[in-house]
Amino acid sequence: MTQEVERRSLPPASHAAPAAGPSAMDRVDTGLEGLWHFLSSMRLAMVIMLALAALGVMGSLLMQMPRDVVGVPEREALWLDSVRPRYGGWTDPLNTLGLFSVFNSILFRLLAAALTISLIACSIQRIPGIVRTVAHPRVDVGPAFFEHAPQHEAIVARRSAQEAAAAVTGVLGRRRYRTLATDDGTVHLYADRFRWAPFAGLIAHLSIVVIIAGAIIGGMYGYRNAEFMITEGQTLAVGAEPGLSIQLLDFTDKYDPATGAPIDYASTIAVYKDGTQVDNHVVRVNDPYRYDGLTFYQAFFGPAVLVTVADAQGNVLLQSTGVPLAYSDDNGARYGVMAIPGTGYTAEVQATTGGADPDVKPGQVKFGIYTSGATSFTDAQVIDQGAATQVGDLTVTFERETQFTGLNVARDPGVPLIWIGSALLFVGFLIRFTVPHKRLWARISSRPSGGAVVTVATLTQKDVAAGTEFDQIVSDIRAALSAPAQG
Repeated sequence: MTQEVERRSLPPASHAAPAAGPSAMDRVDTGLEGLWHFLSSMRLAMVIMLALAALGVMGSLLMQMPRDVVGVPEREALWLDSVRPRYGGWTDPLNTLGLFSVFNSILFRLLAAALTISLIACSIQRIPGIVRTVAHPRVDVGPAFFEHAPQHEAIVARRSAQEAAAAVTGVLGRRRYRTLATDDGTVHLYADRFRWAPFAGLIAHLSIVVIIAGAIIGGMYGYRNAEFMITEGQTLAVGAEPGLSIQLLDFTDKYDPATGAPIDYASTIAVYKDGTQVDNHVVRVNDPYRYDGLTFYQAFFGPAVLVTVADAQGNVLLQSTGVPLAYSDDNGARYGVMAIPGTGYTAEVQATTGGADPDVKPGQVKFGIYTSGATSFTDAQVIDQGAATQVGDLTVTFERETQFTGLNVARDPGVPLIWIGSALLFVGFLIRFTVPHKRLWARISSRPSGGAVVTVATLTQKDVAAGTEFDQIVSDIRAALSAPAQG
């Protein structure tokens, strides 16, 4: 008999609905978490510090454009012309890259801001761990820790675990260690000294942030001109303070008769505000002059020349104007640069290198004129002192030689922050290297045959200082465990 079985098609299997993708808030949280880990990475901080160090080296090796020159096309062009003999064809590329104003560049400020943010993030990330270490340290570290700790010792005592724990606590207390204990049948001891020392790292991080903040404030709102040069008898305006000008009344220099090395040089200056003399002072290397937040430091000095320049119609453009010979070319010849008003010319005045100079003899100067950015002179002539000489369409007279002084003029509102940051950095390093956080663990377990086993360990690597202290603590614990028990 054949049995027919009714076959029915099964309903289609229902597919599980696909899991919903991450929401917009989840993606934002993930992105912020990734950004936080990136900013708090020590690798990032190291990379930024290396980049800042590289820029700092470049700024130290290359001449830096004075603050009052930056952003003023005429002054920038004149300053670039003054350093062009030194850097040659590299002058314009270096200027384009901003390497003549490294410390005022956007890149330097961005890196400084990024380092500040990174250090703050690193500090915030470390705070919970440091607080746990200081306030809630782990007392029970397990037996494996004592086997692998850099320094560990085991002592067999003929006392109960509680008596041995009391003896160990007494030894550590006499050495001014804080002790914490738990007892789960085995006594676990934790001891530390200078427990606030880990915060020294945060102090050091904070100090760097404060120093960077001071440097940024000084760069943005301060003023520095390391090439403020005045010839004797001349008056020069100070770009940082409207209406303020300095006149060099006299410059004196003294030399060691035995070696010829300079032992003192001083600039006697008169200070004018809106045309009225308000002060005078003798500026020396270790005696700067301060006026209205500006500080004038004696920095350098050298020879200068006085020249008179007239145009083709006989109009005097410069009358006995001083030209500091502050720069040197590859041949050792000293030269100075100045702009000639109303002509579009820049003049370069070069002095002689000595009696063997084939071009410029003593009592002469070489006066060349060129347009800004040019690679060759429009005209250049060797001029005798006192003789009016035609140079291009100008008449130039070399009046006489004189001296100039170079002052470093600075106003830095970030200096107080830099001093505070430096003090914090000193305190952080002082704590770190003189009172390091010392930690020690002990495990006291009863022996089946009576007595107890005391195991002591520390994370500190064995060295002359730390090893000696750990050995002394162990020796004191042995002595305390061997002494007669107190009734």
